[in-house]
Amino acid sequence: MQHVTLLALNHMLSSSVAMPLEMLEASRARLQVAHDSRSHFRVDVAAECIAPLTMLGGFQIRPSCTLADIEQTDLIIIPALWRNPKRQIAQASHAIRWLQSCYQRGASMVAIGTGVCLLAEAGLLNGKPATTHWHYLDQFAQDYPKVQLQRQHLLTQAGRLSCAASINSGADLMVHVIGLHFGRAIALAVEQQFSPEVRHPFEKRVFYDEQSQQHPDERVAMIQTWIQQHSAKSMCLSDMARWVDLSERQLNRRFKRVTGQTLGQYVQQIRCANARELLQHSNITVADVGEAVGYSDVGYFIRVFKRWAGQTPGEFRQKVRAKLFSSEYHPS
Repeated sequence: MQHVTLLALNHMLSSSVAMPLEMLEASRARLQVAHDSRSHFRVDVAAECIAPLTMLGGFQIRPSCTLADIEQTDLIIIPALWRNPKRQIAQASHAIRWLQSCYQRGASMVAIGTGVCLLAEAGLLNGKPATTHWHYLDQFAQDYPKVQLQRQHLLTQAGRLSCAASINSGADLMVHVIGLHFGRAIALAVEQQFSPEVRHPFEKRVFYDEQSQQHPDERVAMIQTWIQQHSAKSMCLSDMARWVDLSERQLNRRFKRVTGQTLGQYVQQIRCANARELLQHSNITVADVGEAVGYSDVGYFIRVFKRWAGQTPGEFRQKVRAKLFSSEYHPS
């Protein structure tokens, strides 16, 4: 990722711009410490013209460039708008045409809250799943009947278009985007910096466009399904390869090419995700959690989980319980 554009509009929610900007800058700082060349990405705040824009509460932001100045960008972040966004949308025809052009040139887009309406107005969500702020769901369904509105989901993803229903969900989405571009370690560091309480992982909350999750390798898909259903059992590469009529080398190579992960990494991801659920929703010991998801050696389970989650199972559980207590405790 070389360039990110934050789209600036009048009466946008300042947090929906500040939050992604600060998370990106935190990612840059982490990359710079590691002397990683990926830290050289550029972020611009772009608007129709160079003039201060008023946000909710009277705050002002001054764009760094105009939309016309952006010839190529990799990621566009579209902010949430205050209350009914119809008036802003009616005045945003130039921004809507710009979004259409950027999408045609390959840009990915993240829309937060009622900012999703700009993608819908541009026709980019026709026939695709989307979500928006719950106060606007009925109006959105009426205004954009061609969009597959997902009322029960706070996050959706359809190819290069991602939608978050709220600012909090937008933070989860940004962690996911950062992980895609800069790796899981950077994403975990940013997540813990901005959201020390335990969040629900993006992968368990998002509604995916079915087409975006399909790939043509049926044998790899069979293995993925088998692993998800039998992840707690002992995994034998030779048995899996024989089951799909491939050599072990062929299976490893095809799986990595299609998924971007080795078989071992995929198994660990599934097991750790299952462990996370048990740690959050049960009282069984860490050792029993490890055994339940497929690790007979508790020490090895702790090392794998820490590498995957950035914290030990015990640390994770403590944060979960602290968060659940604070959210569920209501003094009389």
